[in-house]
Amino acid sequence: MDNKAISQIFDEVADILDILGKNVFRINAYRKAALTVLNLPRDLRDIVDKTPNDLPKIPGIGQGLKAMIVELVQTGHSEEHEKLKKSIPAGLLEILHIRSLGPKKVKLLHGKLGVKSVKELKKAAEAGKIRELEGMGPRSEAVILKAIEEYSTFSPDRTLIGEAKMEAIRIIEYMKGCKKVEKIEYAGSLRRAKETIGDIDILVTVKDPEKSHEAVMEHFTSYDDVLNVIASGDTKSTIMLISGMHVDLRVIDNDSFGAAMHYFTGSKQHNIKIRDIAKKKGLKVSEYGVFKGEKLIAGKTEEDVFKAVGFPYIIPEIRRNEGEIEYALKNKKMPRFVELSDIRGDLHCHSTYSDGKYSVEEMTQAMIAKGYEYFAMTDHSSLVGVTGGMGTADIKKQWKEIDKLNKKYDIKIFKGSEVDILKDGGLDFDDEVLKELDVVIIAAHLYQRLDAREQTERLITAIENPYSTIMAHPSGRLINKRPPMEYDVEKVIDACADNGIALEINANPMRLDLIDRYVKIARDKGAKIAISTDAHSPSQLDYMEFGVGIARRGWLQKNDILNTQPLSNLGPKLFDTSV
Repeated sequence: MDNKAISQIFDEVADILDILGKNVFRINAYRKAALTVLNLPRDLRDIVDKTPNDLPKIPGIGQGLKAMIVELVQTGHSEEHEKLKKSIPAGLLEILHIRSLGPKKVKLLHGKLGVKSVKELKKAAEAGKIRELEGMGPRSEAVILKAIEEYSTFSPDRTLIGEAKMEAIRIIEYMKGCKKVEKIEYAGSLRRAKETIGDIDILVTVKDPEKSHEAVMEHFTSYDDVLNVIASGDTKSTIMLISGMHVDLRVIDNDSFGAAMHYFTGSKQHNIKIRDIAKKKGLKVSEYGVFKGEKLIAGKTEEDVFKAVGFPYIIPEIRRNEGEIEYALKNKKMPRFVELSDIRGDLHCHSTYSDGKYSVEEMTQAMIAKGYEYFAMTDHSSLVGVTGGMGTADIKKQWKEIDKLNKKYDIKIFKGSEVDILKDGGLDFDDEVLKELDVVIIAAHLYQRLDAREQTERLITAIENPYSTIMAHPSGRLINKRPPMEYDVEKVIDACADNGIALEINANPMRLDLIDRYVKIARDKGAKIAISTDAHSPSQLDYMEFGVGIARRGWLQKNDILNTQPLSNLGPKLFDTSV
């Protein structure tokens, strides 16, 4: 059982204890442990196998949770968790996935109306029974119905890119332990940097093809995390992991590896268009190569495949048949899209001054380890209580600490804050504070269900504030958990462009917000973009690669992005809009 699965179990235990009305300190201990485990940079399986006595050294993991982690890793289940699950109807845990419903409301709905599933919840709401409960009313009932409708559109069968990438890398490293494997890479939607992944596609070439296939497939299907071997053959096998993900492994001839990478990376629409163009030139393109009649003329590399059909190399992230083919035919070359190595700093992170897990100095040291020239310390303002945000006294204390660290370390630390947008579009700090900040990240955490007109006006009011710098996670969505806010996105992008406000690509795999479609629109409208991790711990700084993936999907080049600029190009208030 991996970190994510253990974190989910800790969260589920906390939810059950909350529904049962158990001790709040015990509930919070599980919630904190869940967050700690999820953000842990080291795999708990490695710790349990090699240094189990290190478990209690992890913040929030005592002897009791240590024993539970060991049990989960070694057996795949926990007796305490199983016992707690039997104490409530199973459907109550699914109801907790519905927006606006926490454990206390679920307990109320179950106790007063006998609701035990999402289906029964919908039936009760449609019958007007929920509005009759204490603390509810017609509006709460309508919100629940809307949330059930949203929940039905989520894709629980698709995995977040961060989790899928971790699984893919782990398998690839394992497969490299097979001496018969020569070359190995992942393909599919993961390589296209799509936000969610259906399954993982891995391609390999082998040494001595006549004798190696069986050994490679046996090694693959013997992977520790295999729950089920779905299919096993000479050139293709499919496994299901404990996490629920499916993984396909294909053995490819070396002369066809580039063609196979192109074919299995997709997308399907892109591949069809390439094949149609090739056909008009008397060529045939398949996963085996580019053929002229029976003769193989290209296939070893993707570059060769594109060149044979008359194209420059097209990066995987934009292979969607959404204009990339027409652009390549017209221009004969593609832009140089932004790369991870172009990033010079991170403009959104948190410390123990709000809901981060590490001190400002520890985050500074982590940024230096990344090789960054600068970063912005942007803890929350105080409006959203659960973030433990800063009041005026707190932020002034942080400024003094930042001043000392700027003298101590060879990195520029910008003074910033993630400032909540109030219902009327105002900001959650007085001008006295805002004017002293280098970076004012405006964020709509509350009032996300306003109607589209009111939400648009609210956001534009905040954007027009003279102290605003960056608009955080602009849609407010959480992938497969919370839908985006409803507002006129293009009007908001126009307002950002007109006021010199950068739109954030939040690189957290749960957000990846702004989405690629609007990234491209923002670029075309002249708005600046910042790619930020919103990191709450040093390990989350690695999220930057996913933000860069979205930027590439949105056709961004280096100069389209704020934090690819050298420090010398950034003004005292983060950036000069003329840059």
